Amino acid sequence: MGDDAARQLTARRTVDRRDGLVVLTLHEREVQVLQWVFTDLARMLTDGSSVDAVTKRLYPRAYLDPTEESAEAQWQDLAHDEIVEARLTALTEVVGGLDAAAPVADEAEIREIVLGEEQTGQWIGVLNDARLAVGTALEITPEWDFDEIDPDVPNYELHTLYAWMTQLLGELLTSLG
Repeated sequence: MGDDAARQLTARRTVDRRDGLVVLTLHEREVQVLQWVFTDLARMLTDGSSVDAVTKRLYPRAYLDPTEESAEAQWQDLAHDEIVEARLTALTEVVGGLDAAAPVADEAEIREIVLGEEQTGQWIGVLNDARLAVGTALEITPEWDFDEIDPDVPNYELHTLYAWMTQLLGELLTSLG
């Protein structure tokens, strides 16, 4: 996606409230990008290695003290599969919503997704997981500047994706308040 296209997409209001519901308005290219990102996220959630940095970020240790390996193993045995299942269920719902996104009248390339409270929560969780995965893979730090993404930096498109997902997540969170 070129700079002009990215500016056009982010200039449009993406999240709005209507009749007590949250309405996502996405360009069909944004829908396609999210479908790609969420498909990759599903793979990471199910196939992740415990030594992979992204998986460690998505599933942080419950016990940070290295002398608590036994307690950590018990926690993982009890909770990990349920956490994976909950994330995959939310992911399935979100992708289903993307697949069913309705075209907006007079704007063939624009899609609308209407979300209730539970669906908005699912979107926030899934989008946050995807954002964490991309940010970890890019080694994003708290000092990272969203306003100065250099087109010459390696993985420029992923940096732009990370910034866009962060913006979308912020809009979703703001819509709840």
